[in-house]
Amino acid sequence: MAAGVLWASGPPLAIGPLVFVAIVPLLAIAETPDATPWKRSVYLAFLGYWLLSLQGLRHAHPLMFLPWLALSAYLAIYPVLFIGLIRKWKRGASNREGWRSNIPISLVAAVYWVGLEWIRNYLFTGISVLMLGHALADMPMLIQIADLGGTYAVSFVIVTVNVAMYEAAKRWIVQTILQRGAPTGEARRDAWGSIVVAATLLLATCVYGLSALQHEVQPGEVTVALLGRNEPTIYEQDIEREQAIFSEYATASVDAVANSQTTIDAVVWPESMFSGGMPWMTTGPNLVVPDFMQTPGMPPLPPEQLEFAVQNSQQQFRERAVIIQKAMVSDEALQSTMPAIIGGCGLVRYAEKPSQFSGVIWVDASGEVAGTYAKNHLVLFGETIPLVKSLPWIKDMVPPGLGLDRGDTGERFDLPGLSLLPNLCIETAVERVPIRHMHQLMSDQVRADGAVNKSAADLLPDAIVTLTNDVWFRQSAVVDHHLRCAQLVAVGCRRPILSAANGGPTAWVDSFGRVVERLPKGEDGVIYAQPDVDSRVSVYVRWQDWPATILGLIAGWGWIAMWWMWWRGRGHHDSAPE
Repeated sequence: MAAGVLWASGPPLAIGPLVFVAIVPLLAIAETPDATPWKRSVYLAFLGYWLLSLQGLRHAHPLMFLPWLALSAYLAIYPVLFIGLIRKWKRGASNREGWRSNIPISLVAAVYWVGLEWIRNYLFTGISVLMLGHALADMPMLIQIADLGGTYAVSFVIVTVNVAMYEAAKRWIVQTILQRGAPTGEARRDAWGSIVVAATLLLATCVYGLSALQHEVQPGEVTVALLGRNEPTIYEQDIEREQAIFSEYATASVDAVANSQTTIDAVVWPESMFSGGMPWMTTGPNLVVPDFMQTPGMPPLPPEQLEFAVQNSQQQFRERAVIIQKAMVSDEALQSTMPAIIGGCGLVRYAEKPSQFSGVIWVDASGEVAGTYAKNHLVLFGETIPLVKSLPWIKDMVPPGLGLDRGDTGERFDLPGLSLLPNLCIETAVERVPIRHMHQLMSDQVRADGAVNKSAADLLPDAIVTLTNDVWFRQSAVVDHHLRCAQLVAVGCRRPILSAANGGPTAWVDSFGRVVERLPKGEDGVIYAQPDVDSRVSVYVRWQDWPATILGLIAGWGWIAMWWMWWRGRGHHDSAPE
């Protein structure tokens, strides 16, 4: 039942308020006798939940069927761990002695649940999708606390309400009405403790949310065109198909500018769409010509020749971009201020060894490449496989395109009148990535110049631009889950999110997490976004997720202790750790 209610609280049904009772059945299971079998049924129920919620992943490639099963099987473990931790806590507090008996179970449950969410946001590269807090993405008043502690903070409140609902139902409805007996003094104290905690946190959340929604932002003056199309892509895509997709997006760029009622300052292409068979190439120190470029039996190519080839490639890349920019501006007199292009593009760097990245490139109004960003968080099994570069037999089994290199820092694109933080693909669905980038950019600039005459807001980008290719997921609920992650990230960073996607979600989200405009799934189009400038610097950006880290360490320690006690033979009747 818990798995079904939790599924209904999110897309495609999206009945958000159901999340306030979604884990009540798990709390009931946590109070069953030790001899009651529950682990297998809970695990199988949530295995079905994750398989159904993430079924869109299987469309990406035939080989993704197994990773979809593996990821779902892994994530289904967490509800079992949650119940086990609660059972162990209740057993320790059952004697009503010591400090445990004075802590409301609502706080204990919230600590464990959020701690486990933190663990899965880091373990095995991490995934933030379908945290409890995402169910409330379309209820702006209740998600404003994400600027204090991210989606974790919203999840924490939700868990306390679930516990209060369960305790109230158990103590008054079950005992008083069904069993026709008044609850004991201890039972009433437990129930009232949980209700008071939940009511206080929920009221504080509403008050804070209403106050935050009244914050005045500065109207935006820069117009950004977000392109959204549904161009089919495959892993083994040939150069002709890449060029055809590039041509479609180039045409869409020209049409977007021609049909706009205002001047377009920048056009955003989704992930990978700007490559068109021509990645952006650069060279680094200690340049070495790779072996695959050498011809057997011929003298080795000198590094100078590779440097020359890269410079020619850069020139062709810029010329191609300028052709599109000029086509977007029909009046030659205005071509000195052409729209900038921000596009998803492959990045190749030659140095001591070659590196290839999935990236973002910024071509400014003069046709120069003004900035690049190399994707920091690679998709496990989609863009990288452990040991894929080390074990040839693994490499032979996977499709081309895997084994990308990983970027290690965030970047800032300072367009005239608007600065942007670029993100790629699922990076908004791994919440810690954009938060870390924002914090890193602020900290680096402080270290560089001491932030002389600069406020904290001046050190941060004005908006987040995210480029993604979700066409792999065939318009499934995965696309909606991705957008909900972006909504909570927008609140957590207090920055608008501008999302250009192939296959959705192409959307404009404001700094309050509200979707200002979105293209329907499956429809081609353009969104003309004028993001407001929000001066707030959130607590979440300043301090990142260290409060959730503490909860994660508590949950992790509890899990380790639980297994250790079982291993030492001190478990109570159960044949496996709870």
